[in-house]
Amino acid sequence: MKYELILETATCLSFSTFPHDRKGLTDAFDRVNLERMKDGFLSAKIVSDRDGDVFSIDNNLVSA
Repeated sequence: MKYELILETATCLSFSTFPHDRKGLTDAFDRVNLERMKDGFLSAKIVSDRDGDVFSIDNNLVSA
């Protein structure tokens, strides 16, 4: 089992995997926090086979 992180930016879509444990989830959240500070960040989603959707953030839904 693993956590999968899906990051969407203005230029690409990337996938990363992390172990399905507390450290893996913490590492995935740390990566989201790092990436969302960068220009072009659009969305992030953490999913797992066992738990389904764990976390989702979508800047496309934020109105100006």
